[in-house]
Amino acid sequence: MYSYRKDFLMQKKGLLIAPAFPSDSFWSYRYIIHYVNRKAAFPPLGLITFAALMPKNWDFELIDMNVCYPPSHILRKKIEEADAVFVGAMSIQKKSIVELLAGPAKGAETPWILGGPFPSTYRDQILSPKNASDQILHDGIDLLVWGEAQNAIDPIIHYLNANPKHTNHTPHLIIPGKVEHSTPGSRKYLNDRSIFKPLELPPPRWDLVNVNDYRALMMQTTAGCKFRCDFCDIVQFNGGFPRAKTTENIKAELKAIYETGHRGGVFIVDDNIMGIIGELSKILDAQIEFQREYDYPFQFFVQSSVDIAKDAYDPIIEKFKFAGYDAMFFGIENPDPDALKQMNKKQNNQVDLYELVKKFNRIGVEVHAGFIFGGDHDTPDAAQQIVNFVKETDIFTAMTGMLTPLPHTPLYQRLKEEGRLLEAEFSGNNTDDDIQFVPKNMTIEEMRQGIHSILESLYHTKELYRRAFHLLEKSPPHIFNRGKFQWTYIKAAFLSCLNQGIKRVDPHYFLFLSKAFRLDWKQFTQIRKKIKELNAVCETLRPAAYNPDDYREMISYAKDYLLRYQRKMHLEQIQARVNQWVEQLRQNRIGKQELAEIHNLALQYLRKRKNMFHYPGAHLVKAFELAVKGFHYEQVMKQIVMRSNAHSSARLLRRFP
Repeated sequence: MYSYRKDFLMQKKGLLIAPAFPSDSFWSYRYIIHYVNRKAAFPPLGLITFAALMPKNWDFELIDMNVCYPPSHILRKKIEEADAVFVGAMSIQKKSIVELLAGPAKGAETPWILGGPFPSTYRDQILSPKNASDQILHDGIDLLVWGEAQNAIDPIIHYLNANPKHTNHTPHLIIPGKVEHSTPGSRKYLNDRSIFKPLELPPPRWDLVNVNDYRALMMQTTAGCKFRCDFCDIVQFNGGFPRAKTTENIKAELKAIYETGHRGGVFIVDDNIMGIIGELSKILDAQIEFQREYDYPFQFFVQSSVDIAKDAYDPIIEKFKFAGYDAMFFGIENPDPDALKQMNKKQNNQVDLYELVKKFNRIGVEVHAGFIFGGDHDTPDAAQQIVNFVKETDIFTAMTGMLTPLPHTPLYQRLKEEGRLLEAEFSGNNTDDDIQFVPKNMTIEEMRQGIHSILESLYHTKELYRRAFHLLEKSPPHIFNRGKFQWTYIKAAFLSCLNQGIKRVDPHYFLFLSKAFRLDWKQFTQIRKKIKELNAVCETLRPAAYNPDDYREMISYAKDYLLRYQRKMHLEQIQARVNQWVEQLRQNRIGKQELAEIHNLALQYLRKRKNMFHYPGAHLVKAFELAVKGFHYEQVMKQIVMRSNAHSSARLLRRFP
């Protein structure tokens, strides 16, 4: 291992730069963040984790271009004062990096190091540029880092000691030899544990960011994915098998986030949290224990493969509710089984995708989904099939993009061998319509029209509010999520009413809110009625007064109450108590004492739940959130279609001057 002894004699200054995301991306949340008094959606987790891994003699300053874009002369000064500039980026941030290198950084002597998914996937394009933007990257970047930062710290320090000044030479690449010399499109190294090592990471450097600038914070619990979807590049640099952090590490990172003062959303950035079922259960237990200890300060959101919907995993699904998850993202991709088979997405054909959505909706966890249009099995009709599936399942957030061949994936290599790749510069925006290859069962124009049809069908105002209300009906909020109105929502609600309802003169907006209000009242009155019924039963305490199904419902209520509010009871104690009740019910020998306890806990649960629907109730709060989110989706969709139409007109003018 490289020795840092000499480095500790001298303090170093590192400048961390998070490039800007384009505004016309569904995940930029550009039209949402100002409603909630924030500046960006998420912090640059990779950069602040990298900073935590670096030797202690490195002092860091972070510039997040999504939060604040400093004037060029200030950026230039900071670049010149730094010993090195470190950039972490996804492909969608390429344009921002190019602008920095061609602008404030041009001519400076400070070396630039680029890591993250972008250089891991597009390293060949940077090392051997074929267009102007790639040439700027080639000339401006000194060091490319493939894969995870934890394996590259020693080589980075060694390189900077030997090369303290920027050069215009071809960038040096830090990459394992087995990866560099693998056959194009090969995945033979994906299970190599000498490349993909255990996740032994310190908590991120949250002191480098102002957490109040962000809509939600982020953390990682696992890396890697066991599946081999032919279009996916993530496994190429994060590994083809799941690796989980220890529960102690997870709790320490949650505590670090808690100590920043942040309360609210936490995005779990795992490639696929559904890796090893035993590890997932431990992760969820750790999150449940933390949430219970600190009174549920966070609402989690994560990505998962759809195989979690198998009936055998139903107890795990319930744990997502207990841990305080309010949303899950699934790569559904396409409702057509043959299209999924073509993508090597076989796991999606092993479950009922409709039932997947229902299972999570029933426990109050919203389903977000990704869809891909343009695969070799798709015809123009596939666009309508995707639209129909989204409408039938009422998935509100349905991120749909065209199939994109990413370098080093089997899909890319196959299309290259078939001569179907097009010379188009990849934007990284998965909802862009810049087509990268020649489709098989449709023309390029039909493919472009198909993606436009999907976006316009799903993201016009009336359809957004229709799906939003059905989501409210199907997915009632649970007591493990703070769904009640908070003071921070007042500005968002006011701006939403002003901009979406009054200025746009949108009757659908106010109709949607009124329906949400009535849904709160309906829930409130139903729970109040249920409480009266339980009180009547409590007066007799006779097992014959309720049938077994009613007892099961009360036991479920009692369990939820114990988990949420009896924080001094350990998870094992609660589960043992519930198991005892269930067994007594099965044997038809529930005594008066147990019956009284179950009734009492169920009543307390119902009273807590009833309070969630006092005005302004949980459905109305969620309705405002969905309305604002829907406005963002609608605006992004309009930008994409409008820009595409402008490009189409330009192409026609060039063809017929």
